[in-house]
Amino acid sequence: VEQSSSPSLLLQESSAEIGVLLSTEQVQQFMVYLEQLQIWNQSFNLTRITLNDEIIIKHFVDSLAALQAEDVKVGARFLDVGTGAGFPGIPLKLARLDMHMTLVEPVAKKVSFLRFIIGLLQLKNIDIFAGTLERFMNERMPYGSFDYLATRALKHGLILKDGQKLLRQGGKAILFSSQPIPPSDLSSNWSLLREHIFQLQKGYGQRVISIVMPSV
Repeated sequence: VEQSSSPSLLLQESSAEIGVLLSTEQVQQFMVYLEQLQIWNQSFNLTRITLNDEIIIKHFVDSLAALQAEDVKVGARFLDVGTGAGFPGIPLKLARLDMHMTLVEPVAKKVSFLRFIIGLLQLKNIDIFAGTLERFMNERMPYGSFDYLATRALKHGLILKDGQKLLRQGGKAILFSSQPIPPSDLSSNWSLLREHIFQLQKGYGQRVISIVMPSV
């Protein structure tokens, strides 16, 4: 019998609480991700968060909350900028295999981990660009390619500066933070559609997911 302290049960219950239901198989994939994150973290410092419970709530559940904040359409093309060890992109991909995911990350050791974990989990339709957003835009010319772009790590201004060029008609940016977005962060090029404010489980604090779209 699984104890309530087991990582898999914590993930299943916590994600269900935010309205994201994971199958047993999906939870198992998250557990492989968790285990490898812990192993790699000992050598490479991929994330400062190292306790299982904290990784599950602060990284996995927080990433999945984007599906509560936004009704992500089937087959959406999703760009995760500054993904680090894969957040929010890999949790979202594990929950929604239909999505086409592109991860942008400049740090080589993190890119190595991303390549490894994507191979291990046998994820399809997920692409990694090793470099900055600026280089991605210069080298890939990905204009008008994405339904969504997201960041958990970068300052919002970095995404919003050129972000509208990356989005398809009707595309949106999904911005993670601990506070509502200051109006001053949004230039006249962007409008705030809504903010999803929630509390992480285990008292890990308030999170805000701001959904913004280019002003017409």
